[in-house]
Amino acid sequence: MLSGALVGLGVVAWRGIITKILTAPYEDRDGWELNVMYVNGTMYFEEHATQEKLNEKNDMKPRQLLQTYYGYAFESYCTSETPSRQNILLTPDVPYGWNGDVNTNVQWCSVVRTKLGDTRIVIGGEVDCVRDSYTGKTDKFVELKTSMTIRNQNDEARFEKKLLKFYFQSFLLGVPEVVVGFRTPAGVVTTTQSFKTIQIPRMVRGKADAWDPLICLDWGHRFLTFLKETVEMGRQDRDMDREDSSRVWRVKFTPGSGISVRILGKTDVDEVVNGEDRVGFLPSWYWEEPRAFRESPGLARPTEVGGRGPQPPSAAGGTTNSSNSGTTSTAGWQI
Repeated sequence: MLSGALVGLGVVAWRGIITKILTAPYEDRDGWELNVMYVNGTMYFEEHATQEKLNEKNDMKPRQLLQTYYGYAFESYCTSETPSRQNILLTPDVPYGWNGDVNTNVQWCSVVRTKLGDTRIVIGGEVDCVRDSYTGKTDKFVELKTSMTIRNQNDEARFEKKLLKFYFQSFLLGVPEVVVGFRTPAGVVTTTQSFKTIQIPRMVRGKADAWDPLICLDWGHRFLTFLKETVEMGRQDRDMDREDSSRVWRVKFTPGSGISVRILGKTDVDEVVNGEDRVGFLPSWYWEEPRAFRESPGLARPTEVGGRGPQPPSAAGGTTNSSNSGTTSTAGWQI
């Protein structure tokens, strides 16, 4: 039974969301927002696209669109449906193996189970390709990236900062190799280099403004613990089981300020549902299954946190407030 495997799991989310959470300590520009649901002891995360983010995506300048295309084109050129391929476009100005097809609608997703501290996590994420053939394991997975050719110290510093996301994107899915195509401003790939994921942190260790993966993992563990305590305390404030599991929380991260959490009101929840057959952001059929599993005879309810409210780490200086109305509960946590 599908729902039985997810009772009290911890967290279910896409890889991109967990990457944003873990890299937040070093993020100084882009904030993010998440929708969170807590069903049968498991937190589900969905990225919330603000109107500002949607406008940015829709109003991308031609240069930005072209740079996005460079990445997709590199992925298309480096991959094929079979371990060997033929040269399809037999013209002198076309690189060997290039078929001219850049299809951004094709994805292959891997789902893995992992753990952060005492929190079990199921993560889904796109895998670009495998070396040779798929073995059923992650040992042949490869992540493909593009980056500007390194011409000076500033370029090197920018690349080393990008390595933080490169590392966690691959680390979370167990991808052992990252292949980077270094390109010119005109989009011409001049060199490629393979990096072993496990060795990427050593490339920046000891340098000025270097990032530390242990800081990211510690922050992520404290964030998940804080968030779970917050949503469990919100459940305890109201003895309304059905509404509890359909409740949607909004988590907002602001660089330089930290985390805020609030319960969405009906208008915001309706916006999340968006007229689809969903409860919050979960499909209705899926939401009903965990409830049926929990309500089966002989099954214990998930343990709830009692006594004190969620306590951010003492060094963070955050505060927590809860409202008995259940519509405006908020919590704040500074990094």
